[in-house]
Amino acid sequence: MIIYITRHGESLNNTHNIIGGNSHITEKGKKYSKLLTNYMKKHKNLTVWTSNLLRTQETASHFESIISFTELNEISSGDFENFNLDIIKSEYPDIYTHRNNDKLNNSYPNGENYLDLKKRVYDLLNTIDMTKNETLLIISHQAICRVIYSYFSNTSIDKCIDIDINLHTLYKFNNKNLINININEH
Repeated sequence: MIIYITRHGESLNNTHNIIGGNSHITEKGKKYSKLLTNYMKKHKNLTVWTSNLLRTQETASHFESIISFTELNEISSGDFENFNLDIIKSEYPDIYTHRNNDKLNNSYPNGENYLDLKKRVYDLLNTIDMTKNETLLIISHQAICRVIYSYFSNTSIDKCIDIDINLHTLYKFNNKNLINININEH
């Protein structure tokens, strides 16, 4: 089994620094979707997993075998879903600081923390048969990709919370390491 992960293509919410939500991808996101599809064509027995959110499904729109899972949906921001991050920082500094000082255990009001994510994402990942001669591409969200990295690298979740999982970047797991692949060069 070969595992690739990537975040969705740039979304409208990304361009406005809005957390969560269910926005469409931008023209840059659409370009990444096409590059990703072209790069992954070389893989036989390819399955693509996405979240149920528009931005991941639009990023995967050129693939044939796509399965969507709620377990791969972005971390819930609860009462702050669809808020601009700068507004949260300025108007709710205590909530922002409390959550950012311990993302493992703390969440935005009525949202999820990383321990919540670990449970739902690990349960899904445990269903993967690693002995199969297949390729799995998971198109998801930054927090989810961090949890996936924790799972496949056998790294404690608290060590993965602040790993940068960049937009428009494809990552491959190789011997428990995450390798960044620049698909613009292929």
